[in-house]
Amino acid sequence: MNGSRYLPILVEVAREAGQLAQKYSENLKNLEVTFKGQADLFCEADGAVEKLIREQFLKYDPKIAFEGEEYGKQGPQDAELTWFVDPIDGTTNFLNGLHFTISIALMRGDTTIAGVVYDPSADEMFAAEHSHGATMNGRPIIVRDQDDVARFVVGTGLPLDEHRYSAGAYDRLHQIREKVAAVRIMGSCAISLAHVACGRLDGYFEGPTGVLDFAAGLLLVREAGGVTTDFWGQQKFDDNETTTVGSPLCQQFLLKYTSLAPEV
Repeated sequence: MNGSRYLPILVEVAREAGQLAQKYSENLKNLEVTFKGQADLFCEADGAVEKLIREQFLKYDPKIAFEGEEYGKQGPQDAELTWFVDPIDGTTNFLNGLHFTISIALMRGDTTIAGVVYDPSADEMFAAEHSHGATMNGRPIIVRDQDDVARFVVGTGLPLDEHRYSAGAYDRLHQIREKVAAVRIMGSCAISLAHVACGRLDGYFEGPTGVLDFAAGLLLVREAGGVTTDFWGQQKFDDNETTTVGSPLCQQFLLKYTSLAPEV
């Protein structure tokens, strides 16, 4: 897949984007904030960070297409490669001084060949290349080797009523919570997936999320030895798809309960 030539630029651009986001975070009370949808916030920092990332990638290689959370698809329609960017994953976290991430993936068709998830608040750069492993700040990471369900710590996100698979979501969450040590809600899909990859969480599940949220994070988990599927065990992901990931044992445990969610 040859993602190695691209990974350094992903890291460099993500770090620069994180620095810009941190500058905005110093003046949170004066940021203009609007609603894109139900509990879906947008602030001027989202747009500014995405523009910076797009401009840097355009300078690097204008033949690569670009798709961002805020301004959609741009660039050549027949491009072989596409950058997928969530400039601030966890905008509500960002606006409240909590951890957020810059999430960037480079995809060839349906395959993510390189990706980074950067947490500027902690200065943690999670990076992965297809078939070449995952790292945090340059050091190799692997998923946690925990075989006791009662000690699992898993992450999730709360569903919105308008989402397709919300039916049964809290019943599913209750069944999982009964059996594990804890469930954590980080407020960012990308940072949660990165925490699975480095062993801070055993697994993660969430209802519909978009490819911009999970493309880089799923690559991290797979390259760290984890398993990623939708709620029904399928490994092909589309936009607005469900997500179940974790160490092999934890992912199988989660799949047992997420697959019970009714389709609507």
